Amino acid sequence: MSQPCEQSQPSDLSEIDDLLRAVVADGFTVYLCGGNDRPEAIVATYAWAGFVDYVVIKDAHDVTAARSRQGRDWDVFTAETVVWSYQGHARWALRAILDLLPPEHPNAPHEDYPAPASLRVGQEHLGSVSVRTPRPGLVARRAMRLRLAARGGSATL
Repeated sequence: MSQPCEQSQPSDLSEIDDLLRAVVADGFTVYLCGGNDRPEAIVATYAWAGFVDYVVIKDAHDVTAARSRQGRDWDVFTAETVVWSYQGHARWALRAILDLLPPEHPNAPHEDYPAPASLRVGQEHLGSVSVRTPRPGLVARRAMRLRLAARGGSATL
């Protein structure tokens, strides 16, 4: 599913910054691909038991969020299958990944299909990758927040 590209206004960029901060605060590990100062792509991942939620940001209009099964040889930069994906403007893709049901929820997606090409990060950007791991305690925050929301509780922690 994707949203049409739209022109980014300063208020959009502020909202995107807030959503990126929410992804980091949710316990995602962040990969800056192609250089620490001006990365060509940003990839953020969150691992569940057997699944990985992730988002690949190439620019504000080219963002793909996804969930994949995490197999032994799974690689975030070259995932071949997903159980869920969303491609579009950063505003909608980041909101979609933040609100995705936990994998154990009965309504969570589980059927594999080919990963969209937009999830792939080119080899030319993988020579220089900086990794930023979440602060201690944040990893459990996403799981707890989403499980509460799925039960009809408060989604804000």
